[in-house]
Amino acid sequence: MRDIVIKNHEIQTKLPKDFIYENQKLIIPKNIQYQEPIKITIQDDNNESLEIVVSENTGIKIILELSSKEVTPNNYKLNLIAKQNSQVKYLLVSELASKKALVEHYFTAERDAKLELIGGFVSDVIDAKMHVDLIGEGAEVKMRVVAVSSDDNKQTIDVLIIHKAPNTFGDMTNIGIANKRGRILLNGVEKIEKGMKHANAFQTLKGIIMSDQAIVEVNPILLIDEFDVKAGHGATIGKIAEDALYYLRSRGLTQREAEKLIINGFLKPVIDEIDDEPLKERFAHLVNSRI
Repeated sequence: MRDIVIKNHEIQTKLPKDFIYENQKLIIPKNIQYQEPIKITIQDDNNESLEIVVSENTGIKIILELSSKEVTPNNYKLNLIAKQNSQVKYLLVSELASKKALVEHYFTAERDAKLELIGGFVSDVIDAKMHVDLIGEGAEVKMRVVAVSSDDNKQTIDVLIIHKAPNTFGDMTNIGIANKRGRILLNGVEKIEKGMKHANAFQTLKGIIMSDQAIVEVNPILLIDEFDVKAGHGATIGKIAEDALYYLRSRGLTQREAEKLIINGFLKPVIDEIDDEPLKERFAHLVNSRI
C-alpha cells in the first residue's frame, strides 16, 4: 500500500508514479488498474480542502484518513471526481477529537463510473455530509456509512445521492450505533430528477440503541420527479434483538460479550476494508471502547 501524507496543504511523502498534486488537487492518471490501495492521511489541519480526480478507465481503492487530536474547530471540504468508466472503492475514516468538526464531502460520477463509498465515523462531535451527483448515464454508487457514538458524542450524518442522468443506480445503507449518552442523527436522501428514466434508488437506514440515555434518529427520504424508475426505502430503530442475545448467551457468552459480537458484525464491512493494520487496530479499538 502506498501512503500519501498531507500536512499544511503540502505533500509530506513521495507521490506514486504519474500522480500530480498542485493547488490542493490530486490527479490520478488514466488507464491504470491499481492493485494496491492508496492511503491518504490529512494530519492535524484545522481548515483543509482537497480535490481528488480519478481519471478515465482507472480502477483504484483509496483510504482517506482524517485524524486530529486538536479540540479546536476542524473544517474539511473534500471532493472526488470519478471520470468516465473509472472504478473507485473509497473508504473515509474520520477520527476527530474536535468539539466542533465539519466535514463536507462531495462525489461526482461521470458516464459509466462506479463508486463504492464507505464511511466510518467515530469522531466526538461532527457534522458530516456525503453528497453524490450521478451526472453520467450508467453511473453507479453504493454507499455504506457507520457512525458510533458514546458518552457525550454527537454526530450528524447527511447522505445525499442525486440522479442527474438516466440509467443510474444508487444504493445507501446507513447504520448509527449509540451507547451511554451518545446521539446520532442519520439523514438519507435520494433524489431522481425529472427525465432521468430507468434510475434506481434504494435506501436502508438502521439505528441501534444500547442504553436508555442514547438517542438515534434516522430519516429516509426519497424525492422522485420521474415515473419510469425503481425506488424503495426502509428504516428501523431499536435495541439489539433479545432472541439474538439469548442465543449467544445460551452458548456461554455474557450479555456484554454478546452485544459486542453482534455490533462488530454490523461494523465488519467497514473494518475489513481498512488495509492499513495500525489504522484498523486503532479504529476497531476505539469503536469497541464506545460500545
